[in-house]
Amino acid sequence: MGSTKISQPTPPAAPTVAQSMQDYVQNYPALWKMQMQYAPQEAQMQVDLAKQYAQPMGEALKTSQEAMYPTETAITQQAGQQALEGMQSQELPDWARQKYLDEYRANLGTNVGSGIGADYTSRNLLEQGKNWQDYYRNLGLSISGKQPVYAAQPTQYTNQMTGYTPQTVFGYNAQNYGNYANAYSSMYGANAQLKGTNNTNMMNMIGSGIGTIGTVAAAF
Repeated sequence: MGSTKISQPTPPAAPTVAQSMQDYVQNYPALWKMQMQYAPQEAQMQVDLAKQYAQPMGEALKTSQEAMYPTETAITQQAGQQALEGMQSQELPDWARQKYLDEYRANLGTNVGSGIGADYTSRNLLEQGKNWQDYYRNLGLSISGKQPVYAAQPTQYTNQMTGYTPQTVFGYNAQNYGNYANAYSSMYGANAQLKGTNNTNMMNMIGSGIGTIGTVAAAF
């Protein structure tokens, strides 16, 4: 009478840190070569696309904004022009200069014509001129912060090296080992189940044979 022998597959060897590092180092040159070949091409493509589409896109967005918000756009443009003129002005407007002179002379009183009085007036007028420019400079910065600026995006490329690290290789090897181990366990379990089924069938056949022999003997 034959017997069913369970085929026991050889379990896979668990990956080691040394083997994973070796896999990482061996594959690094190929990935680096690909990066050096295609990254410049991708960056150049981004530059070409920016040259071709950045300005038309910016103009289209600007036109759309002016159409949707005409009042706000007009206010921003006018205030921006005033800010530029104020920042570029080297002296106070006549009306402002005269106003400050009247205030300084009133404060000086009888010292208005002295050397100290003249120096005081001159220095304060210079300071007021600087404050005048600073006022419009701050106005310009405030406006520029509220006005959308449609700048071209920086050139980009797919950096394959960022995702290729020893940790990813370790994880990949560990995942593969888990899959192999599960497959090994399933195969071993299936073989064991098949052996058990075959043994059961054999015992049933033996039992059926014994029962038949007993029936025949009783008949005689």
